[in-house]
Amino acid sequence: MTVSAPPMARGMQGQRAGVISRFLADAIDLLVVIVAVVGVYFAVSGVRFFLHPHRFSWPEVSTMRLSALGWILLIAYLTIGWANTGRTWGKSVLGLRVVSSRDAGLPLWRAFVRAALCALFPVGLFWSAVSSRNESVQDLLVRTTVVYDWGPKLPPMQ
Repeated sequence: MTVSAPPMARGMQGQRAGVISRFLADAIDLLVVIVAVVGVYFAVSGVRFFLHPHRFSWPEVSTMRLSALGWILLIAYLTIGWANTGRTWGKSVLGLRVVSSRDAGLPLWRAFVRAALCALFPVGLFWSAVSSRNESVQDLLVRTTVVYDWGPKLPPMQ
């Protein structure tokens, strides 16, 4: 099965992604993680209600705990996406893929390091706006590139 790029974007296939595309993909990914955090909160609330319906009260959660949960989910989400197919949901929507310097997929450890750097230092992503190679600080440190790629490129079967 061959998936081609949208007609207007075919000339961009394989080229390095710009800061706007990357920012929009990252914004979508952030929304996915926020929805996941809210989902976890409501799931915990539902379990509490199920176990003690007469004494139910909404759980009070500190900002620090919600932030920690969000960071953990963000790092896990990014790591899994980049290690499997090189893309997260946001990158998939915008036709982007994270690849190693050899245009290959990322091993799990590199995907994790890149995800941790993105979660801990998100401002580094804006370096791609001034970089001649459209690379973020995280790309420079982990030796990755974000390219336009609309093909499926499923992980190889082992």
